[in-house]
Amino acid sequence: MRQVLLAAITTATSTLTQFAVSQELPWQQNGQPLYLKNMKKIYIDRERREETVLIALLNGTDIYQDDLICNVYLAVDAKNPPSQLDQAITNILAAKSSTGIVNMGVESDYTLEEQEDVLLYTFEFRMNTLIT
Repeated sequence: MRQVLLAAITTATSTLTQFAVSQELPWQQNGQPLYLKNMKKIYIDRERREETVLIALLNGTDIYQDDLICNVYLAVDAKNPPSQLDQAITNILAAKSSTGIVNMGVESDYTLEEQEDVLLYTFEFRMNTLIT
């Protein structure tokens, strides 16, 4: 999912000159995440999988919902945010529709956190499939 999301976000933000998409994972360097060090650069984390019982059946063959979850990070200067920030947020959230992954449902949202003079946007993409 990470590679597909990476390609979709790269395409979705290709016209935005103030932002770039990193091929790197959002590791930490000297105790600081790369997305805080390299602001205006979009970082896509590894996917994680969560499995929950969607429908519990009496015979024990439950139906599960399998969620692939991937976080995306973008940090910008709070005092001087880029003029294309709103468009970047819209394009990143809309990338869920162009992934081409067959699934039961796709959701995307984000949270905003202020850390000193940095605005940190954490996007979460969830793609759901059914397992029997």
